[in-house]
Amino acid sequence: MTAPAATVVATLTDEAFVRAFLADLGADVRDVVAEPGRTTARYTVPTQGIPEVFARFVGDRVELTDVRTWSVDGDTATGTVLVTASVFGRDVRLEGDRRIAGGTLSTTGRSHVDAPFVGRKAEGGVDELAVVVMKKEAQTLARRVS
Repeated sequence: MTAPAATVVATLTDEAFVRAFLADLGADVRDVVAEPGRTTARYTVPTQGIPEVFARFVGDRVELTDVRTWSVDGDTATGTVLVTASVFGRDVRLEGDRRIAGGTLSTTGRSHVDAPFVGRKAEGGVDELAVVVMKKEAQTLARRVS
């Protein structure tokens, strides 16, 4: 990616981009609010690919709320991601930190599943899915920004 950080952030926070990325992900979009430096999206995604032990409890789709914020400082940008869901009354959270520098978009994150006995194992599944989501977002971004 060779575009300036401000251009990448403007793309990532554009409603049309968010909707395109979610469509590429196979999501059913409920709502997208895009404003400078921030997006909030509510959508459902297929649970296909999550570990079978959890899939039977979750069902074939799960509803997520996804809030992403960005700030640009010259040639770099930093952002946060907060994705939440409620599954059988239990909170699932994925929090991430993002950075754009030198033409590279990087993401680090951590998940938490409020479920006694299986929380840690479920967090592993959430982490695996987060990697898939970030890769899909990167593919959609690459088609729009060079």
